[in-house]
Amino acid sequence: MSDFLFSSRPRTPGTLAAVLERWLGAVTAETREYHGAWGSLAVARAPHDPEPVHEDERTISVLIGEPFARLPGAAPGPAAEGARRRLVHARLVSGTRDGWDEALDGPFAALSVDKAEGRGMAVTDLFAWIPLFASERRDPDARVVIGTHADAVAEAAGARGEIDPVSAAELLGFYAITPPHTLYPAVRQLPAGSSRTFASGGWAGGSHAYWRPTEDNPFASADEAAEALREALAADVALACEGHPRVGLLLSGGEDSRAVLGAVPAGTAVQAFIYTEQPNREVRVAGRVARAYGASLRYGRREPGHDLRHFEAVAAMTGTQNQFIDVHGYGLHASMGIQEMPVVLGGFSSDALLKADNVPPKLAKRVRRGETPGFRDLPMPPLAGVREEVARAAYERRDAYRRSLAEIRPASADEWSYIYPLTQRRYAGNVHGNRRLWRAHEPFMSNPVVKLAAAVPQRWKIGRALFHRAVRPLLAKSWHVPHSRNRMPYFSPRVNAVARPVLGLVRDTRDLVTGQRGQVQESWPFWAELVRTPLMAEKTARWPVADSAVGALFELDPSHAADVVREEWRPLRQIALLQLAYLTSPDFAG
Repeated sequence: MSDFLFSSRPRTPGTLAAVLERWLGAVTAETREYHGAWGSLAVARAPHDPEPVHEDERTISVLIGEPFARLPGAAPGPAAEGARRRLVHARLVSGTRDGWDEALDGPFAALSVDKAEGRGMAVTDLFAWIPLFASERRDPDARVVIGTHADAVAEAAGARGEIDPVSAAELLGFYAITPPHTLYPAVRQLPAGSSRTFASGGWAGGSHAYWRPTEDNPFASADEAAEALREALAADVALACEGHPRVGLLLSGGEDSRAVLGAVPAGTAVQAFIYTEQPNREVRVAGRVARAYGASLRYGRREPGHDLRHFEAVAAMTGTQNQFIDVHGYGLHASMGIQEMPVVLGGFSSDALLKADNVPPKLAKRVRRGETPGFRDLPMPPLAGVREEVARAAYERRDAYRRSLAEIRPASADEWSYIYPLTQRRYAGNVHGNRRLWRAHEPFMSNPVVKLAAAVPQRWKIGRALFHRAVRPLLAKSWHVPHSRNRMPYFSPRVNAVARPVLGLVRDTRDLVTGQRGQVQESWPFWAELVRTPLMAEKTARWPVADSAVGALFELDPSHAADVVREEWRPLRQIALLQLAYLTSPDFAG
């Protein structure tokens, strides 16, 4: 999917395009600009994307993403195509602020401008799957800058010179920055599920919410909700596959992508993809699943140190809002042919939305009993050397955010503070990366699934109960294939209570006999090994903390920060600090 950068103040031709290319050049096929008295717009189009801009004599709109449109006058389908795109354009330029959750289904970000009057509107999807960022500088000449990449917005607004140390501490401690904050005090994330209008001189009022994730459960029972969930998943997959004789699928050794595979309509061929550092258990399980459903599986090997080899390009593409290491497929998107597929299905967000994975086991027991567990203790992760007042402020910001969520989600605010909007998820970089590499489509991120996940009681999700009821029929063809994590997805918890230890014993014995004991058996590498490599030392020396804006985080002399970090920080936090040091370095050039 493409990206855009808009300024309500007209810019010199080439200025905004150069900013986008600095951050997104590695994944951009072409960058075009549009100019007028109304302002300037730059669009970086990804190689696999349909045309994101629609323009007529009076108006212009940009639609990022490929949601399904459900509008009068056209059959449901991809909003970026033909008559549907014209209808979306008409709706955007009309200034309609409500009903976007019914009109556009799935991830999107949109902006429209009336070129004659200089007014317009920005719209975010209901979960900010594709977030929008905006800056209002105190300098009246800057007016409004809006875009899909936080750092590009900051640069276009002249705001990269000042960072928010609390946001930096959040990213290092929690792997996400609490909305509406970004790394830059002058840049804010627009709320999810909202529209906001602007005029030539700046914003015309605040954000208008067209949808919020309230706990208003319309289902009489968990069985009724499970049936609705299965129907929503199947309908979304069918619409994504419509018109394509062959589709792609990111297949793992788990159950989420397996359920999506089970929902693919008969007659649609599936080319599945998996990539790991070695052909391990994850690959073997995925192979058995693919065979069970008649899909083809293509394996790609990520060379050791893959993440650091592509560090600069991926970190720039992801930006400072989330972790770059979650973009696992960079480079493989071309070598494996993933970017050539008409659509690539995935299973992202099922765990967060439908399985209550962010509810700790101790609290889950209380939820099962029908209790509202309230807030768990949320200590600030240790960041040795970071100024105490900054770490404390990071903790207080996140705590305040989860308490504010209690106004709309009193029973599950704690859980949802980790997943809503998407930028709160520590794995959000996966979505932001994949959408720029191939035509990604995530069925569990469709509006009907999200609305159901927001509405149903938390207790229905605990222990995969709701998810299992919903997708069990979709897992039937692979009933005999275990999960890569020692359980049988098709069967109930009672059966798995017996299966788990047996599977664990069999697999441990196999690994011992084959010499694979202690090796990585999933998609992720061992991060502790990665940070000890010469390549990590090389990158850290190339992009020292002391030379970057994040050096101000430390109470010690920044020149000694690297030693403290290397000795006392967890590997993932060391990698996150390298990312921030690079992206805030005065030598950063994209």
